Amino acid sequence: MSISLDNSDVKILNLIQADATLTNQDIAEITGVSATSVWRRIKNLEDVGIIKGTVALLDRKKTALNVSAIIHVRLSRHGEDTRMEFENFIEGRPEVTECYAILGQHDYALTVVVPDVEKFEKFLAGHLLNHPLISESTSFFTLRQVKYTTALPLELQ
Repeated sequence: MSISLDNSDVKILNLIQADATLTNQDIAEITGVSATSVWRRIKNLEDVGIIKGTVALLDRKKTALNVSAIIHVRLSRHGEDTRMEFENFIEGRPEVTECYAILGQHDYALTVVVPDVEKFEKFLAGHLLNHPLISESTSFFTLRQVKYTTALPLELQ
């Protein structure tokens, strides 16, 4: 279900996507909307599920997670139970930071971050390829991160 956002909502969302530490008063001063209205709008955006949470973004390199890989996975079987079992398995793997169901030769694309190649091998050989639903995987090590953002490209009307 799509929610209609007005220009004030979009301005507020763009501001908190860039800096979630802004206070309602800060946002009010920037947008020209009262602090009470900002609070009410943010509460509504949370209630309808547009704002799912507030998190801190960490620098992967400064936390010693030096290896990043993208893994394409093909499942051995298909069906609702298979999908749910695989996705539950992935939910429990902390080294998997993103997982997408995809179309094409593979069924899923995973983003994995680990401290070193040895930990990657342990995850790949010891966990992922040992899973009975995995028939094939292809791994791609990333060289460098060109762009990373969690901000959605919201535009004013």
